[in-house]
Amino acid sequence: MIMENTNINFENITENDLLNIPFQFNTITSFPVDVLPAKIQEIINITSETLDFPVDYIAASLLTAVSIAIGNTYKVQVKNGWNESAVLYMALVGKSGINKTHPLSFALNPIQNRDKKSYQVYELKKQEYDKLQALSAKDKKEQCIDEPQKPYWYKFIVSDFTPEALIQVHKYNKRGICVYMDELAAWFKNFNRYNNGSEMEFWLSAWSTKPLIIDRKNGDPVFLPNPYIPVVGTIQNKVLIEMSKNGRNDNGFIERILFVMPDNLIKPYWSEKEISQHILNNWHDIINFLLDLQQQYDESLNPLSSILKFDEKAKEHFKNWRNSNDDLINNADDAFSSIYSKLEIYVIRLALILQMADYACKNDQNIQCITENAVTAAIKLIEYFRITASKVHAIINNTNIETNYSKDKIDLFNALPDIFTTKEAINIGQGFGKNEKFMDRFISDEKMFVKTSHGNYAKIK
Repeated sequence: MIMENTNINFENITENDLLNIPFQFNTITSFPVDVLPAKIQEIINITSETLDFPVDYIAASLLTAVSIAIGNTYKVQVKNGWNESAVLYMALVGKSGINKTHPLSFALNPIQNRDKKSYQVYELKKQEYDKLQALSAKDKKEQCIDEPQKPYWYKFIVSDFTPEALIQVHKYNKRGICVYMDELAAWFKNFNRYNNGSEMEFWLSAWSTKPLIIDRKNGDPVFLPNPYIPVVGTIQNKVLIEMSKNGRNDNGFIERILFVMPDNLIKPYWSEKEISQHILNNWHDIINFLLDLQQQYDESLNPLSSILKFDEKAKEHFKNWRNSNDDLINNADDAFSSIYSKLEIYVIRLALILQMADYACKNDQNIQCITENAVTAAIKLIEYFRITASKVHAIINNTNIETNYSKDKIDLFNALPDIFTTKEAINIGQGFGKNEKFMDRFISDEKMFVKTSHGNYAKIK
C-alpha cells in the first residue's frame, strides 16, 4: 500500500505521486493526518496543541462527524446495483483518563447545536399542541380547529435509547441519525435488554444499510428502506474482551467496527495555548455545509440519495488495491479474512467521506464524482485501520506475548521491526541461530504477525 513516509496532501497530490505509490500493505502505524483536507489538518493540529487532543482521536472523531452530516444525501456507486453510504462504526480505544471523550464532543458540537435549536422549535410546538389538546371537542368544533398532530423532535444524536425509541427517532429524521455512546460497552452490553429478539442482527443489518422492518408491540410497524445509523464512542482496552462475548466475535460484528488505538499514548502536561475562534468557526462551517445539503425524498417520503461515481483513474486505483486485498483475504484464516472483507467496504465509504469533506472545506457546491485523490487517501486510512484491527484481534484472543511464548521467541519478536519482509526476518533469525524453515513458521503465527502482502509482514503489538 502506501509507504509510511509518503506525504499525501489531499489538496495538492499530483498524478506522478499516485503512479509512484507502491502496493505494500500495513505501513501505516499512526493516523495518516496528511491525507485529509488542509483545513481539517489544521483543526487537528491546533486542537492537539491547545486542547491536548490525541491526534488519532480527534482525526477519527472529525471523520465520524462528517459521516453523520452526510447522512442519506449522497452515496457512491461502485457498480450498477452496488451503492455504498458513508456509515461508520467507530471506536476510540484507550485507558481511562487519556482524553478520548473531549475530541468526540468537539467534533459533534456543530451537530448537537442543530439538535438544541430543533428542540427549541419542538418545545414551542409541543406547548401549542398541549394547549389545543386541552380544549374540549365542543370548543374545537366552535373554533374550527382540526385534531392537532403531535409534534416530534427532529434530531441527529441519540445516546440513551431503547431500540423502539431509536427507530422512532429515525422515522422522523430519515436523513440519518447517530448513536453516540461515551462508553461503547453500554451499547453492546445492552443488546436484547428490552426484549428477547435479535438486536444483534439489527446492528449487523444497520451497518450494511439493509432495509429495516420493526414490528412494535404497542404501535404501528416501522419500515425504514434506507437506514442510516453510524455508531461512535469510546472503550477501554480491558473492555474489548467483553465486546467479543455472546457470539459477537463469530458473526462479523466486531469486524464492522473501525478501531482507533494510538501506541504509547501519554497524557501531556498543561498547555497555556488557546484555540482561536477561527478554528472553531472553520469546523462549524465544514459541518454546516454538509448539514445544509438538501435531502431528496421519493413520493413515499423515503430518502433518495444523490449518486457519485468513481472517475476512471479512481476506479482503476480502487480495483488494483482491491485485487491486492483479495489476495490477503484468500490467504488469511477466517478471522482475518472477515476483517479484510469489511475493510474493502470501508475503503469505499471513506472515499465518499473524504470527497465530501473536501467539497465542504472548499465550500464547493459542484459535487461531481469520487476522484483518485479521495481513493488514495481512503486506502492510506484503511491501512491504519488494518493494523488496529490486528491489535484488537490479538487482545480479544488473549495473545499476550510475554505469558504465552518462550523467552527466545519473545526476544526474536522484539528484534524484528514493526514492518518487515521475509528476507529481513530470515537475516535477523540467523543472528539468533534460527534457520530459514524455523523463521517461515515463526512469522506465520497469526497471533504475533499479520501477513500484509506476499513477502511482507507487520507485528501485532
